[in-house]
Amino acid sequence: MKVLFHILKFKILFVIKSQGNFNLSSVIKSLGVITVYSIFVVGVYVLAKNIIAYLLEDVKIGMYLFHRFIFVVLFIFFMAVNIGNIVVSYSTFFKTKEVDFLLTTPLSFTKIFLVKFFDNFFYSSSTLLLIISAVIASYSFYFGLPWYFIPFALSFIILPFMFIAGMLGAIILLIIMRVAARFGIKKVLVTLATVYASATILFYYFSSPVNLITKVFQYFPNMNNYFGFLENPIVKLLPNHWVAESLYWITTGKDYAAGWYIYLLIITSVLFFLFSLLIAKKWFYKTWLVFLNLSSELSVKKKKNSKVFFSFENNSSLKPRREALIKRELLLFIREPSQWSHFIVMIFLISIFILSISSVDVIILKSYDVYLKALVYLVIYLFNVFLIASLSIRFIFPLVSLEGETIWKVRSAPLNYKKLMLTRLFIYFLVIFIIGQVLNFVSNYQFSVPLAAISQLNTAFVTITLVSLNFGMGAMFANYKERNPIRVASSQGASLTFLFTIIYLVFLIILLFAPVSNYFYAIERGSLISISQLLYTSFMLGAVTLLFSYLSISKGVRHFNNDV
Repeated sequence: MKVLFHILKFKILFVIKSQGNFNLSSVIKSLGVITVYSIFVVGVYVLAKNIIAYLLEDVKIGMYLFHRFIFVVLFIFFMAVNIGNIVVSYSTFFKTKEVDFLLTTPLSFTKIFLVKFFDNFFYSSSTLLLIISAVIASYSFYFGLPWYFIPFALSFIILPFMFIAGMLGAIILLIIMRVAARFGIKKVLVTLATVYASATILFYYFSSPVNLITKVFQYFPNMNNYFGFLENPIVKLLPNHWVAESLYWITTGKDYAAGWYIYLLIITSVLFFLFSLLIAKKWFYKTWLVFLNLSSELSVKKKKNSKVFFSFENNSSLKPRREALIKRELLLFIREPSQWSHFIVMIFLISIFILSISSVDVIILKSYDVYLKALVYLVIYLFNVFLIASLSIRFIFPLVSLEGETIWKVRSAPLNYKKLMLTRLFIYFLVIFIIGQVLNFVSNYQFSVPLAAISQLNTAFVTITLVSLNFGMGAMFANYKERNPIRVASSQGASLTFLFTIIYLVFLIILLFAPVSNYFYAIERGSLISISQLLYTSFMLGAVTLLFSYLSISKGVRHFNNDV
């Protein structure tokens, strides 16, 4: 363990030293980042506390249903952490020079695995842990729990839950690479995708929120009773159920009942940890060799089948330079597994959200509470925006950094670098724009045509704003030495961009809440007067989008020019 702590010590020192020299400029920059983070944490705390109060005091859904909603949210969170760790671990376990170096040292494969896993886990989850800490704090203070519940919940409930998801992802990756050597990577990935899709469908089949709400409301007004007997026994085997149950019993004053679920979380995380060490000891080096073999086989196939769909030999109706730029970008994306695999993962998570939308829409349409309709509608809309923001941070923010050391060739070539960057930006923007429009359509097609149409327009404005923000911030915090796009999207600059995105989401809530509430009130009265308010809101959002997008893109291009 002494060697392991030695490596971790110098990795921490490297992160600190890599932030730059200690001077007035760096101190002011650090203070600015700390201030933004502090405002962000306070904002999340206030928002979470108000949502809890609204659901329990105004809507009166009861303690049991409230924690069942937490249960569903935690499932999506678990899947995101789990699948995300598979993708990130593939890049950091097999494609980094650091692993190549560590394999030449007298270190065990287990220690190399642990170093890289903890590196991935804490590097990519720091902002997420910050958000969870703020939510746990709001939960604790709302229910009047003692102050030590916050560190206790983070240490013995949330972290074990996240470790189970993360360790499971790393284990699955090693199994994938081991099995791929025998059956081929394509067959293994198709099988894995089928398993995850089936697991998601089965989860919503066995734990349908709409069916559970219908069953619980039969016992109205006794909404605070425990209705665990209404649940399918299978869902009680899931870690997200253990988290929701432990929180439920703690808030109801029955700590002894919560202790069993906390024990399950801790012992399961320890067992997964020990199993990951065992499988890393036996398979880590073998899977690294499998990666080398797969890479060499892939390069041989590319040489034999050099004329691919996006080959430069195929002509198109585009102008030669633009055609070269577009094909270059598409080929680079396809040839980088961490790009297309992470994109597929995010599309999978978006599909999970789409499957969940239908049940939520039923709740909205059947509800007689106007405020509940407006709140649920805005929550769904903001979740759409959050997915668009996630795609933007992952694929737009690293756009400038991924030029890498070839940036010198680009700048010395007889090319208009502004057109180059804008062409690259437009390719990714188009994909994210289409996804955003599809998401919004699925969320709103059951409503009236005017509301659906205005929502599509607002989503277009939001997509343009978020893409522009990430492009500008990505150019400002460009790192041309980092070859891993996932690490670029998890850097300090990306975290700061994410915080600005959250502030933008708050701005959307403030802007849309009154017009949307008035719209549902008008529908109840059979009036369409509120449509004008929605149109005025869209006009304001469009004006902000044009101004902000122009400033962000021009700032990004300017930084691209000055950095080189």
